[in-house]
Amino acid sequence: MNDQLNNLATLSSKHQRPQSRTLQLILAAAALTFGLGGCATNPVTGKSEISIISEAWELKTGKQQYAPARQSQGGDYLADEAVQAYVNEVGQKVAAVSDRKLPYEFSVINNGVPNAWALPGGKISINRGLLTELDSEAELAAVLGHEVVHSAARHGAKGVERGTILQATTAVAGIATANTDYGKYVAMGAGLGSQLINSRYGRSAESESDRYGMDYMSRAGYNPQGAVDLQQTFVDLSGQKDSSFFDGLFASHPPSQQRLEANKAYAQMLPKGGVTGKARYQQVMARLIETKPAYENYEKAQQMANDNRPKEARKLVNQAIKMEPNEGHFHSFLGDLELDAKRYTSAQNAYAEAIELNPGFFYPHLQSGITSEKQGALNQAKLRLNRSLELLPTAQAYNALGNIAERQGNTDEAREYFAAASQDPSASGQAALNSLIKIDVARNPGAFIGIRYGRNEASAIQIEVANRAPRAFNNVVLSIRYIDQKGNARSTQRQINLLGASEAKLINTGLVSPQGEVQISVVRATLIER
Repeated sequence: MNDQLNNLATLSSKHQRPQSRTLQLILAAAALTFGLGGCATNPVTGKSEISIISEAWELKTGKQQYAPARQSQGGDYLADEAVQAYVNEVGQKVAAVSDRKLPYEFSVINNGVPNAWALPGGKISINRGLLTELDSEAELAAVLGHEVVHSAARHGAKGVERGTILQATTAVAGIATANTDYGKYVAMGAGLGSQLINSRYGRSAESESDRYGMDYMSRAGYNPQGAVDLQQTFVDLSGQKDSSFFDGLFASHPPSQQRLEANKAYAQMLPKGGVTGKARYQQVMARLIETKPAYENYEKAQQMANDNRPKEARKLVNQAIKMEPNEGHFHSFLGDLELDAKRYTSAQNAYAEAIELNPGFFYPHLQSGITSEKQGALNQAKLRLNRSLELLPTAQAYNALGNIAERQGNTDEAREYFAAASQDPSASGQAALNSLIKIDVARNPGAFIGIRYGRNEASAIQIEVANRAPRAFNNVVLSIRYIDQKGNARSTQRQINLLGASEAKLINTGLVSPQGEVQISVVRATLIER
């Protein structure tokens, strides 16, 4: 076919799905490594190591990822604020005697999965679910000391330098934080933080964190036997195959008899005595331990809701609220049940209670905004949704704001929101992508359809139609203007019933046109929504 290009509609950069912010973070991190290679002394081990990522990168990454990571795993635990203060107090004691001075922060995440993690730059969290398994302040100091070493010894940064975390992040850009109630709402672009948290450290990194963490807790005045007791507990639990631990702590910090024996041997080399703090730990954690059945009811209620048993779920969550009225998650879930039942006023009341209890958590703001949209209170919806975005950028909020802008006739604004949401692979992101394509197709039916033509040996026009969108179209109508065999200008149409996503089709029109330019345009294309 004699390829003559005419009216070739290419998918411009503004019509493509914007590059993942996660990938941008990866590229930015990689850019920092160029020209920065050299040897440095590890402040914890004293060993000389090649270091190609700067401390500035560690500090910036930890600061940027800390709040989104906590939000997407359940936010901070606030039902008993004394718990947050206590964990921070113990953590700061341990951090103060570490070998590397960083802006250490310690937080308790409102998540029942037993876990603890550290980001570069000293940003450390421990889950509510792990605190209920510990028995003393010394065990808490052992956990936090272990995580302090991960930050101080640059274990996360080393993973990035080796490329293991970068490769994993590239492969799963946009991954949701695993095993969390709010994992599907992971901050857009927080894939690097998710990988830093969920990555498995090597055996040497775990051994370093065990050993030097015991040093730190001992220097801070704690009995290193707490680290031995902690490892014994973990080994016992691993033998019982407690799934919650394997979902959380054991996934990134696998226990073993070898680690237990190493802790026992090293404890003998450290000064004897020190604070165990069992009584104080039990006193501070009393409410958290007492209300553990409330959270178990909440988790059962969630499963019942997933099994389409809303009445039973509502009964259980109401029982949970009676046991722990200060827990915002319980009220948010009750709001979700009411929203599903289209009882919008009751849903709003529940979300309002959740916001009052924890105004810094994104989820009730998001759900209240979505409920307001359904009620037609669009201005209130925008306020709530924008507040949720300030706390955690999600595809759900961007998509809802796009829908509101479209309802209000602000097509350009809607397009911007949909473009932001479409970066995410979630259902909301895919819905936003549909909306984005519909807007562009309405403005220009050929925006995503490339056309080129040629003539066969019989001078009949052949048209190649290529769909450059990640969605299928039907009822694609082409307008064709050409010069016939007698030199007369002609105009006709051809219809394609189905043009699949990223599909190209060759159409034999049967229109003989020995000479002259052929003008082809897309008159209409209907998006098949997914």
